[in-house]
Amino acid sequence: MTDLLDDTTVQTEVEVRTSAAHAFRLFTDRIGSWWDADQHILEAPIASMEFQPYVGGNIIDHGVDGSECRWARVLAYEPPHCVVFSWDIDVQWQIETDPSRCSEVEITFTPLEPELTRVQLTHRHLDRHGPGWESMRDAVARGWSLEGFAAFTEGEQAFDPASLPVVTDDTMRERLQQAKPYTLALLHATEKFVRPAVDALVWEHGRRNMSLVDAGDMAVVLPVSDDSSLAGIVVFAGDARRAESILDGDPGVQAGIFRYELHPVRGFQGPALL
Repeated sequence: MTDLLDDTTVQTEVEVRTSAAHAFRLFTDRIGSWWDADQHILEAPIASMEFQPYVGGNIIDHGVDGSECRWARVLAYEPPHCVVFSWDIDVQWQIETDPSRCSEVEITFTPLEPELTRVQLTHRHLDRHGPGWESMRDAVARGWSLEGFAAFTEGEQAFDPASLPVVTDDTMRERLQQAKPYTLALLHATEKFVRPAVDALVWEHGRRNMSLVDAGDMAVVLPVSDDSSLAGIVVFAGDARRAESILDGDPGVQAGIFRYELHPVRGFQGPALL
């Protein structure tokens, strides 16, 4: 429930069953995972949200078409206790470029128990938006809710070391004796990797990888989905010479849209992706 504290301030809160530090990280680092997909002013559909974790950073919506919207400035960043950002949106729901006409949103994380935290959101100084600011106050009073964040937090509980199985020294020695040599390949996209022009090549590259997995030559294949130049990670069953010969025959490598680097590694036969 969102309350009107005074004419210019609204507030809402929720309790989440996790530590304050974990709740803080989920609220900031994972903001795009819990934020309401309908609550954006970017015209294009949202591909991702970015919370820059420092004072002077921004909250940025990234559209699927490459567009972006910087709609907030980080005013305070004090993990795991508090974060404050500006609300750089005017009463017409467009970007406000004058900082003096922007309201502020403060979120506090208060430990109630080791694994129970009160998350409180206060949207204040709404009168700074100028004529018609009351409509902004009424809109955010209806719109702010932390229930989605709470639901997301329930499914993203912090890692509990006590839940790990016990591994004895004898088990470690036995497994280390079973370790086998593999070859790790890091596949990088080059300047020639321009979509959609390379899509057909990437499709054939993927088809060949599936064949190599079925043949037992690739133990693990992991396409990388961020915006870095790293395009994929592969673990080859075998030495570097065999991995090199396989990669040199890859259609993407031959076309120059990928380059690779190889590293000898050791591992245990049998681990799988869950």
